[in-house]
Amino acid sequence: MRATGFAVVCTALLLLGGCSGEEKPAAPPADAAQLASVAGAGTQKARSSKIALETTAEDGRKVVVTSSGLYEGPNSKFSMVAEVAGEKRDLIYADGVLYYHLSDAQVQELKTDKEWVKITAGGKDALSAANGALMTDVVEKLDPTRTIERISKSGKVTKSEQADLNGTATTHYVLDLGGSPAEVWLDGEQRPVQVSIDKATIKYDSWASDVVIIAPPPEAIGDSR
Repeated sequence: MRATGFAVVCTALLLLGGCSGEEKPAAPPADAAQLASVAGAGTQKARSSKIALETTAEDGRKVVVTSSGLYEGPNSKFSMVAEVAGEKRDLIYADGVLYYHLSDAQVQELKTDKEWVKITAGGKDALSAANGALMTDVVEKLDPTRTIERISKSGKVTKSEQADLNGTATTHYVLDLGGSPAEVWLDGEQRPVQVSIDKATIKYDSWASDVVIIAPPPEAIGDSR
């Protein structure tokens, strides 16, 4: 009876990531490199999630992004709806390229029959000049593997604790990124639930969901200049 009772308790703790095969809670990562390692492994195992990001651009514009992410290392992909200063746009990041869906007014302004254009961080066209650096930064922050890599290179864990985050049992880490603060919440399977870094807050849910992201066909992509 006592063994059965322990088994029930241990099973419940396993669901929260708090009971190991040795019947002891797993120790939280002691440094940023270890944190990055376990979070990266959890992310790669799940491979996909839904994402919500909120940040403020350097020029003061409020940015809200809802996205689906498919995590494949350097080949990660994102399908996004970005709201910048109240204006919404669809974007796709695939094969290392950021694609921007033109509004009807922009199609007329550019005198094109194409629906999509490419945006680059250093592009000289009007759309890239206005949004390229901002959206490149957003993509960097959406991808937990890139954020985790940054943390592993320059971060130092200053605090860790168990925390309930909107009903999810998590381990909460506070980090110092060379004078800049950051916070990471991981669930019981070592997947990011929330990351706060710079001026951005990124939330992840629906891990291992069915996500398919495909770049626009070449015939739909125009020149934004």
